[in-house]
Amino acid sequence: MPGIAIHLAAANEYIKNHPEEDKVDFLRGAIAPDYVEDTDISHHSKDSIRNNGLSFLLGKVVLKDCLPDFDFSTAYGRGYFYHLVTDHEFYRMLAKDEERFARMTYAELKEKLYHDYSATGKLLKDRYRVVFPEEAKEFDTDFSEEPLVMDIEDTFSLIEWLGTLDLGRYLKDL
Repeated sequence: MPGIAIHLAAANEYIKNHPEEDKVDFLRGAIAPDYVEDTDISHHSKDSIRNNGLSFLLGKVVLKDCLPDFDFSTAYGRGYFYHLVTDHEFYRMLAKDEERFARMTYAELKEKLYHDYSATGKLLKDRYRVVFPEEAKEFDTDFSEEPLVMDIEDTFSLIEWLGTLDLGRYLKDL
């Protein structure tokens, strides 16, 4: 999963571009899939994700399998779907560097990504005016370091692109 700061930054951008959305419910939905005991279940991850870093990236979120998990007619449900889309697109962005990630094990990639989520949290929080809800306060960081595997400019571009999505169209195109 992308870090909570990435999810909240992207959701803030989405709400900024879609002011008709109920902000509180959308943001709650936008972090909900990560607040379960087993995120492999909430993300419908493929069994192959533990083979190497690349299969992890490409199999972590199976969007079509996630469709029964949310009610698209509610802001919370749209936020839940948005979370899964954010994950899917984030992993697709990283997987473009196929050669580097194919050599990493799942454990190596996961460790580096979790470092990057903490290392970039303050930067994302400041740039996108992220406010961590109470249930996510443990992920609110006030330090910045260089990311190990994330390209921060690509991440900014992704967040800004995600903010302009037409979720209904995205859903229809699945």
